[in-house]
Amino acid sequence: MRKNSRLLIIVFFFLLLPLHLSAQNLTVTFIDVGQGDSILLETPIGHNILIDGGGTPAWRKHAYNIGALRIAPLLRKKQIKMLDKVILTHGHADHVEGLLDIISLYPVKEVIDTREGGGSADDEYVKFLELVKEKKIRYRVVKEGDVLELDPDLSVWVLNPPNKLSYNNANDNSLVLQVVYRQVSFLLAADIGQTAERRLVGRYGAAIHSQVLKIAHHGSKTSSCASFLDAVKPELAVISCGRNNTFGHPHPDVIKRLKRKKIQYLNTAYQGSITVTTNGENFQVKTEY
Repeated sequence: MRKNSRLLIIVFFFLLLPLHLSAQNLTVTFIDVGQGDSILLETPIGHNILIDGGGTPAWRKHAYNIGALRIAPLLRKKQIKMLDKVILTHGHADHVEGLLDIISLYPVKEVIDTREGGGSADDEYVKFLELVKEKKIRYRVVKEGDVLELDPDLSVWVLNPPNKLSYNNANDNSLVLQVVYRQVSFLLAADIGQTAERRLVGRYGAAIHSQVLKIAHHGSKTSSCASFLDAVKPELAVISCGRNNTFGHPHPDVIKRLKRKKIQYLNTAYQGSITVTTNGENFQVKTEY
């Protein structure tokens, strides 16, 4: 469906090759928020989209505010003063908590959400909805088949949750997004497990092929099944998790599958924030550490 791009990774253990990017770049930053997810999209014509905000799992004592201490400084460094969209993949604390500060600190034009058909959301999600209403931010619920048209040649396709099926847990009902810029695409798999992964393979087949895959559920054993990896065929996989986390993420079985399929991978726990820049034909990767 889309041409393969060259994988060019600028880190000390990968081969360094030149890449000439035009001014029309899409930049995707997988922010190091510890044991959680947060992704910043900077589009070619200047739109800024934040997907998830990291946070602390609800059952753990909150050590610090990830939104104020990790995401806000990055936005300031990039001189981002307003967010066009804030997208929440699902209502668990390690995805939504950091957004509470971000929405309080920055003007946001629109919040995009999905209502989980099954499972439970954390208290931070309830606070998030209250804050969105209080700030009078435009609010939209999306599901499979919706498309977010951002720039010319750039679209965000909603692949999950399905319209006519509700899983019994919030993870499988989380938003899966395919960000497509010309010939380069990113598959952002949120926290889905293997049941949802297999549905995506059956529903879309080779259409979910993407050069960059955000590994589902922080590298959990319950995700990244072989058939899903075979369909996506990523050149680079990004794992977002905390160093020495109590969940054991990423699970050794996931790493074995990535190695067996010769998929190069990076982990925010060790490389820090991971930035992928593309002109729509090829891409380069830069890490914080």
